Amino acid sequence: MILSVIIVSYNSSSFLELCLHSVAKAISQLEIESEVIVVDNSSSDDSCEVLNNKFPFVKLIQNDENIGFSKANNLGVSKAKGKYICILNPDTVLQENTFDEILKFYKSNIKVGFVGCQMIDGNGMFLKESKRVIPSIFSSFMKVLGISKFYYSALDKDKRGYIDILAGAFMFVEKTIYDSVKGFDEDYFMYGEDIDLSYKALKKGYSNYYLGDVKIIHFKGESTDKNSVYINRFYNAMYIFYTKHFNKFLFTKILAYSFFKFIISIKNLSNFSDLGLKLVNSKTAYKNTFLVTGSTDDKISIIATRVDLNYLAINKTENSLLIFDLNSISLSEIINHFDFISESNSFRIIVPNTNFYVGSDYADKKGQIIRF
Repeated sequence: MILSVIIVSYNSSSFLELCLHSVAKAISQLEIESEVIVVDNSSSDDSCEVLNNKFPFVKLIQNDENIGFSKANNLGVSKAKGKYICILNPDTVLQENTFDEILKFYKSNIKVGFVGCQMIDGNGMFLKESKRVIPSIFSSFMKVLGISKFYYSALDKDKRGYIDILAGAFMFVEKTIYDSVKGFDEDYFMYGEDIDLSYKALKKGYSNYYLGDVKIIHFKGESTDKNSVYINRFYNAMYIFYTKHFNKFLFTKILAYSFFKFIISIKNLSNFSDLGLKLVNSKTAYKNTFLVTGSTDDKISIIATRVDLNYLAINKTENSLLIFDLNSISLSEIINHFDFISESNSFRIIVPNTNFYVGSDYADKKGQIIRF
């Protein structure tokens, strides 16, 4: 077995379906033995039913309770048989050549720990957490002030190179390395675990690597609601990380604890004004709504004015809702158009063999699922 894809899911049925479609496409490009493992954290939606009915190739692990992101991923990896592991969020969309490009990279014999890629959000905007620096008390304070210091700016977003910290939405690694650093620290329920895992790899002598020319979508808002629970988990995770790796003296632990509790109080009072939770795009009314297909002869039900990719290449759309039909367009074409015409437009994707399309205009809210 060469590749095991691990996806931890919680109430993400529609976005998970899109994710799995993209994973299946990416795997089909490879002439290797692979597997997909979904760990469901006790979802109350129809996630498991969809998996059983539509994705028989998926190995489903159903938990009786939500055990958190770290523990669920470790559970999935413990069942994996692949030489390589890909940790993947259910609200991501891969290109057809994603795994092929990363496995080619491994053949270059560059010694690495974890490998990440460029992520764009549901509006086609680059997600800075694709490449980050090691956080500290100071950088956490700067983040409170809205002067973010978590992100790695020394490397251009479209380039390849070594970085410190990768995002848990997409992490590719040899299973032996994952096991050698003992996987995700289960003290983290959600948030901070990817920072911890990346840093553990660095401490073990591995180098983490960023592939800026490998691009995926990460809708973000599907992972969790951005509320007081999120604020507490995020900064408590920063406290765990700081005291675990940087200072074990009781006095400084007390100071760190007081500092992060102060941050949590400030963030809750300010209604989450910073922390990257700002509105990504405030578009509420669209000048045009276009159904983008592979050709204007597509037989899908009419839900908008139909155009093809050539139209978008020639005509600069603004304030438009673009609904991409994945039944007739490739994942790569969609992601490239997200990036190419992202300004002032909103995007949705029709999930193949369904009657709905999905997308997200916000980083701090659940995405949109529209049935037609």
